[in-house]
Amino acid sequence: MDTKTIEELIAIMDKAELTALRVDDGETKIELERSHSSFSPTALPLMAERVSALLAGKDESNDAAAADQTEDDSSVLVRSPTVGMFYVAPSPDEDPFVKTGQEVLSGQTLAVVEAMKMMNEITAPVPGIVIEVLAGNGAQVEYDQPLFRIATSDMAQ
Repeated sequence: MDTKTIEELIAIMDKAELTALRVDDGETKIELERSHSSFSPTALPLMAERVSALLAGKDESNDAAAADQTEDDSSVLVRSPTVGMFYVAPSPDEDPFVKTGQEVLSGQTLAVVEAMKMMNEITAPVPGIVIEVLAGNGAQVEYDQPLFRIATSDMAQ
């Protein structure tokens, strides 16, 4: 998928005021997600270039939460990046970020781990379906402790 095609997808998202878009052309899968604010026309080429680099495998950044493929390659474990308190919702009176059985996009917030008054977002490393929440709300979690199991897109489809 080239930069021009990605720019067109971003423009479609902006015009239709979409917050997420998933495209699978059989050869390439791409997911775009953003907040409700619109992008300036000058930002589109820069974003398209970044997405192209990610698709080409040039991304060298790491997710905050560690993740690993399970032995059967049908799900991914999302692990805690730090020791702290695990919370499934932004506050006690709000709905959880995700629930078991819910489809998630790559980068979507799953929970937070509070460590030294800092809230660390736990995000989905892959698109899929949350099949298990492995820690209780308000529980103390350890570094590298499994928090979620996500069925990968291949299994979820």
